Amino acid sequence: MTKTSKWIWGLAITLVVVGSISGGLWYSDKKNNLTDAVVVYAEPQGLEGFTLMDANEQPFTEQHFKDKWSLVFVGYTFCPDICPTTLSDLARVYPELTAITDNMQVIFVSADPARDTPKRLKTYTEYFNPHFIAVTADHEQLMPAVQQLGLIYGIFDREATNYLVDHSASIALVNPKGQLHASFRPDFDEASEMPLVNGPELVDNFASIVARW
Repeated sequence: MTKTSKWIWGLAITLVVVGSISGGLWYSDKKNNLTDAVVVYAEPQGLEGFTLMDANEQPFTEQHFKDKWSLVFVGYTFCPDICPTTLSDLARVYPELTAITDNMQVIFVSADPARDTPKRLKTYTEYFNPHFIAVTADHEQLMPAVQQLGLIYGIFDREATNYLVDHSASIALVNPKGQLHASFRPDFDEASEMPLVNGPELVDNFASIVARW
């Protein structure tokens, strides 16, 4: 993992922690059956004022979050490690998530609109699960939307032929009111220094959150 990647993932985790504290409390304790791998905001934040484009070249706005539980992950299709790993993990537990509630969706937000065309996004996400939704937009629209979701990304060498995009590894949870409700934080594998999603733990935490809704 590069120093830049460590910095941006560290910053992303800091933003989640600060957001939860400013909301008034950590929502992770034995009392509510949640683990410290998830942060639930005491005051969920509404999402507004952004328009992205999905893989079918149709507008995707904050209204598409209404009446569904949404798991949102930011990345890009050229990502060599964390993106395919995370999407594979989400695809693996998707049947369990939909068993908890059929009103749920997984959204992959590409932080690389220059290379991630609608056709490429569609092919990429369908490889993992045909129900996954892929969206992106120009950085002017994309960055504010990603920040509202408590996530972050950065491209530091766009002139390179095969540039990398650094991005947060957390998964945002948006509730059926269209509010940022929680953030699922990854574990870091000491051997690879790569953030990894604990699928079973995510499922258990998600079930607890939905049950309390």
